[in-house]
Amino acid sequence: MAIETKLRDYLLSIKEIQSAVGNRIYPGWLPEKPTYPAIAYLAISGVAHHNIPVAYPRFQFSVFSTKYGEAKELAEEIRSALQRYKGNMGEVRVLQGVWEGSRDMYESDTKLYHIATDFKIIYREE
Repeated sequence: MAIETKLRDYLLSIKEIQSAVGNRIYPGWLPEKPTYPAIAYLAISGVAHHNIPVAYPRFQFSVFSTKYGEAKELAEEIRSALQRYKGNMGEVRVLQGVWEGSRDMYESDTKLYHIATDFKIIYREE
């Protein structure tokens, strides 16, 4: 199963994240007219070793909310869940979650706070 699916499942298993967004964690982009807060995520690079079965793609998790504090808190929950994570996400063996940084933004056209947080997810490819 793809790491993208397992990341979503893992984040939805975190009580604080699930209680804030329900099941509103979307691969790629948000759907049209979503309920907020919501999370969209996508792979922004797909790096892997050529001679050993280890991949280390970089993912961006974007939190969107009409409230800045809510967006910050949810982004921090994601960071807490993934930073230094080691273990299984379903059948995927994650060797390490590495926080790469985040950026706070405000989208004036939609009046949404957007916090983008990047992670490198190092895992074994099977």
